[in-house]
Amino acid sequence: MEQKTPGTAAEPMPFGAPVTEIDVPSGKLIVADNLGRVAHFSIDPPMSINTASGTDAWAQLLARQANTAYAYVGNSCPSVIRTADGALEVINFEWDEETDTRKINEGEEKVAWICTDLWATMATDYQHWLDHGGPDIAVANEPYSLQVFTVIDVAPGRYRWIAYSHLDSFDMDAEGRITYARLERIEPGQD
Repeated sequence: MEQKTPGTAAEPMPFGAPVTEIDVPSGKLIVADNLGRVAHFSIDPPMSINTASGTDAWAQLLARQANTAYAYVGNSCPSVIRTADGALEVINFEWDEETDTRKINEGEEKVAWICTDLWATMATDYQHWLDHGGPDIAVANEPYSLQVFTVIDVAPGRYRWIAYSHLDSFDMDAEGRITYARLERIEPGQD
């Protein structure tokens, strides 16, 4: 059975789902567990992140001050997939016990893996990363390697980040596929 992701046409967005927006004018998105290794992206939480509201307050601040999407993902080491509709989702795949493989829905492509030393997933425009002191990942050494950071091609534009994991009702230990966050383009970029 295919999972329905909240906030899509197949499943309405939960009331009060934590949403932020970021701009990705370069058409390249950098993702990792911790972009805060670069000072511009290291913003202290405004309140305790031991609550969903505190985590969401931090995510809102990161989006406003650093054009950065943030989602709490626990110690899950999730994947980032491109869905059939072109959105990106941070997920843990459902496991197929019969074939001993992960279940990938038709039209999906795994585009990144997130090391969760910080128990998070963060994303921002790659040129924004470079402009604010982030090293060029293609030539950088540890801790800025392609093993930790991934650059993903996306259509330039403004994106909505829905952090399902910031909902009080989110179940980190649910059976099957778990969708932590979704990034979808809401406005095209400049040509």
